Amino acid sequence: MDVKPPDQIGLFEALYSTRALRRFTDQPVPDEVLFQVVDAAIRAPAGGNMQIWHFLVVRDEAKRQRIGELYWQTWTDYGKQYVDDPSTIDELPRQMRLVVRSTDDLARNIGKVPVHLFVCGPEQSQGTIYPAVQNVALACRGLGLGTVVTGFHRRWDAEIRELLGIPDGQVPHALMPIGYPSDKIGPVGRRPVRKAASLDTWGNAWTFAEEQPEEGWRDRWIEG
Repeated sequence: MDVKPPDQIGLFEALYSTRALRRFTDQPVPDEVLFQVVDAAIRAPAGGNMQIWHFLVVRDEAKRQRIGELYWQTWTDYGKQYVDDPSTIDELPRQMRLVVRSTDDLARNIGKVPVHLFVCGPEQSQGTIYPAVQNVALACRGLGLGTVVTGFHRRWDAEIRELLGIPDGQVPHALMPIGYPSDKIGPVGRRPVRKAASLDTWGNAWTFAEEQPEEGWRDRWIEG
């Protein structure tokens, strides 16, 4: 699908077409574009309006390469069977195959992605941090960028803290590589609402949802 300028994409079009993207070009991300992403992120709802997030933007090539090395070490353990024998990916069901291939690609190349954004905050601040994370993803979508929420860096907490000077009391909750994607931006396919929601009691069918199309209302917001 075509990438529209940010002033031409509506809220629901963004929601229905923002997907995890793990493959990127080497095109630089200008500061004015990246600033817009973070400026949108700080507009997220925050518990008690305390705004206890911190967005650590990593552009430095040597630091990104080191983060990439640590990320790859995690993947060689977590996805060892795929690293040792990439042909095993071909044997997976289609959806899993696509995810594993893109995850493997990210693990091999994350050090080259132009921007690493660490969304940080106190340990018990997820209720504030993750709305901001979603705002980052939506802002990237609106600007023609791609990103994905990753957590492989948490295995190397001490090394990441030393590398980036993250102080005690702050946790790098999410690492979001940001760049111009080489994969298509959307639309997003999901299990239908009727399989993901219940009414009043767990497992109780929501009749209205049962009556809706398999793809939900995606076509209302996505053309083509």
